[in-house]
Amino acid sequence: MSGFLIAVVLFGMPRDAAAEFQQVAADLFFNYDFAGSNSAVLITDEGVLVVDTRMHPDDAELLLAEIRKRTDAPIRYVINSQFHGDHYMGNVVFQREGAIFIAHTDTQAVIKERFQQEVENRPFAARGQDPDKVVLVLPDILFDNRLVLQLGGRSVELLYLGAGQNKGDTLIYFPHARALHTGGVFHNRSWANTSYTPSFEGWIDVLLKMQDFDADTFLPPHGPIAKAEDLAAFTQFIRDLTAEVKAAVDAGMSLDEMLRTLVFDQYSDWRGYERRERNLTAIYEFMTKGEAEYFVPDSQAKPVTKP
Repeated sequence: MSGFLIAVVLFGMPRDAAAEFQQVAADLFFNYDFAGSNSAVLITDEGVLVVDTRMHPDDAELLLAEIRKRTDAPIRYVINSQFHGDHYMGNVVFQREGAIFIAHTDTQAVIKERFQQEVENRPFAARGQDPDKVVLVLPDILFDNRLVLQLGGRSVELLYLGAGQNKGDTLIYFPHARALHTGGVFHNRSWANTSYTPSFEGWIDVLLKMQDFDADTFLPPHGPIAKAEDLAAFTQFIRDLTAEVKAAVDAGMSLDEMLRTLVFDQYSDWRGYERRERNLTAIYEFMTKGEAEYFVPDSQAKPVTKP
């Protein structure tokens, strides 16, 4: 059985399963999509706050339908937690609903640079979705370090502790629920794309800082709802990948030799294990060339050119 199929069994969801709208607290929900990306939703009498709008307007309509099963309150805010297209390209649906869009300054910068490439690279044809429906919707409000929103008697805190997987990775803290949405920093039992970070040491530092939050529930962009032990496991995962690749580089291994050697069986049951070679290649290139071929954060975004 392949690592990916094992992961499907462990998570209890087939690859084409519909997203599940799961309750985290009385007013906080988590839209879990194993094969796609996740969202968080705060529902109050005053209005609704949405974190991430999924990959396509069709997906966003399904998310909105789940919200409307529970409330007719207006959509007040949408937070785009990162610049990956599968987390924000449903924005146009919530723009129609009158939402105010919020993102980190760095997130907007890369969205603007990379938008057309995201549209071209996403698997819309395989999903039966029309790419022409995707419209670039940019933030109305930008923040740099911290922003606190008040909605329906609840405080929601947006924080930037530095780049994790991406520049601009935004953490969204719901103190009343002791829950933290983790932006791109933490993926639960999932092989996060390693092509984007400007610093693996910085990524690990943010993960460690997250462990100090007064939170016992973590809402990742990929993978199921998590607890503190899952956050610790992912931190170790990033440490293991970077340490093993560094050892291979220091030993003078070629890229091909490293890919044959570093199998990481202990993570073969995690979501996305089939991306192992691509992810390890990105780390190898970062350590040997200073940047991954797949993406250059400070200049021109590049398409994936290797399998």
